[in-house]
Amino acid sequence: MRGLILFDIDGTLLQAGDKDHQLAFVAAMKQVYGLPATLDGVPLAGMLDSQIARLALSRQGLSDDDINADLAKMIDAMGVHYAEAIADQSRIERRLPGVVEIAERLRDARFALGVLTGNAREVARVKLGSAGILDYFPVGAFGDSARERHHLVQAAWDEAAVQFGQTFSAAQTVLIGDTPRDIAAAHDNQAKVVAVATGRYSVADLSAHHPEAVFPDLRDTAVVAQAIERMVG
Repeated sequence: MRGLILFDIDGTLLQAGDKDHQLAFVAAMKQVYGLPATLDGVPLAGMLDSQIARLALSRQGLSDDDINADLAKMIDAMGVHYAEAIADQSRIERRLPGVVEIAERLRDARFALGVLTGNAREVARVKLGSAGILDYFPVGAFGDSARERHHLVQAAWDEAAVQFGQTFSAAQTVLIGDTPRDIAAAHDNQAKVVAVATGRYSVADLSAHHPEAVFPDLRDTAVVAQAIERMVG
């Protein structure tokens, strides 16, 4: 494989602002911790599900030890609530423009594809499956497996090495995302990044963080693919 391309999910592959995910979050926190925790005022863009949970629960007065004791159970419960909420739904309409086209073009050009997302693994699997694009992304790094987003890059490299039978260097790795946190995660690992203004940040907002390339969206498949190919050499 020529390189590893890791896509963020919310705001990059799919429309941001999934209310069912947020409701599943709140239901799981109530179920496991017995607290009426909410996500009101919690920054969500680019955050890991584990980070969001820690912040929301700490605002309810829980200590780190109390949160950590049941965090894995809460994440599992959230996945169950989310899967139940959208069971048998087709969410193809949530796919952002150009997503299928760029995935197919990169795959045909012998790039390994995966996701690098703040979503917990089960939530990500259900989201991608309901949108009909799960099969494009055989590897991933997820928001229940790290404390900071930049840690996910190594997790993705480890999973990709097993899946594809080869190791990928930073120079062969490109992240595609819609937030400054995606850009930072790539650069903290000496990887490259394509920023897309399909979430909460504009082209100007993203450009201020110096991605290797920035586009309004993924519609111009040929231009995006050419930018990626230049990055990996």
